[in-house]
Amino acid sequence: MLQQFNLVVSKDLTSTSHVQGRTFVGGDAVAQDFVQKPAQVAASNYAGVTVLGNMSGNNNDAHVDALGLYVGGSTNKVIVNKGDAYIGGSATGGGFSDNTWVNGTATDVNQNGAFHASSSNRNINNPLAAETSTMLTNKAAATSTNFGQVMTGLSTQLSALKGTKDASVSIDDATHSKVTFTGTANSSGLLVFDLTGATDGNIFSSNITDFYFNLTGATTVIFNTDDKNLTLNANFQNAESNGSKFIWNFAGAQSVTVGRTFGGQVLVADGTFSNINGANVEGGVYAKNVNEYGQIHIQAFSGAIPAAVPEPETYAMLLAGLGIVGFIGRRRQKAAAAR
Repeated sequence: MLQQFNLVVSKDLTSTSHVQGRTFVGGDAVAQDFVQKPAQVAASNYAGVTVLGNMSGNNNDAHVDALGLYVGGSTNKVIVNKGDAYIGGSATGGGFSDNTWVNGTATDVNQNGAFHASSSNRNINNPLAAETSTMLTNKAAATSTNFGQVMTGLSTQLSALKGTKDASVSIDDATHSKVTFTGTANSSGLLVFDLTGATDGNIFSSNITDFYFNLTGATTVIFNTDDKNLTLNANFQNAESNGSKFIWNFAGAQSVTVGRTFGGQVLVADGTFSNINGANVEGGVYAKNVNEYGQIHIQAFSGAIPAAVPEPETYAMLLAGLGIVGFIGRRRQKAAAAR
């Protein structure tokens, strides 16, 4: 998910801006522009844009610039500039440049490639006899994965990671507005910041104007929070270069809002993420609902997701359990020998 997609929304998307990479929406999408940088998008069986519900333009037409489109429902004012398009319902307005299959009615749709619709108020000059292999592949992929469960599972896994021992977060004494994250990664390049409790409420506040990072040897940096509602309007040091190695795990959050450029993969598995006032995200966004009023840029995750390490008391329980299993096994062996 983190490599294939720039944006994953398990429910609904509202957007007035663009997404540079591949997008998946499990509900409805009211949007503007997608797949602006196809050369940077990883290979996948998914179309450039997949929407399981309905898709429409936000005021103007919605554009898919490359890699095609799969929509399970209907489209309204959607233009696909490149790639095969499959529409499970009807299509109204917009246009399609390549092979297009509309299961329902096509109304005022511009057709520049081979085209199929159950009926159309415009002549179909180049009929498409059957769905293409690309359409069939995109369709199979579209419903193959429950991304809501994937996001929740990932969030739970990351939340179980213990904070790195020397990782610290400080707020400057002079202005109480600058936050510095400091830490040294382990031998695998992993650095985990535990921001739960009062910490996340202090750093995600209206008083904070700047985020700074002093990270040694880190190739994967996890930030775990647990607040329900978080808002940040801080300048973000090296957002672009840090975006590919950061994951912000907003576990349990209902709402996360950023008002300035933000760096890293944003995970709001069971809540709404909003980037407002033209704030760009340098990294992927993975959330239940998304309100996108700034750009989402490709900074594909380049780190490694670590397996959760059991707490010391969990180890004790595991060892005790193994001891019990061993004891039972030995008793069974003795009993068998006696027989």
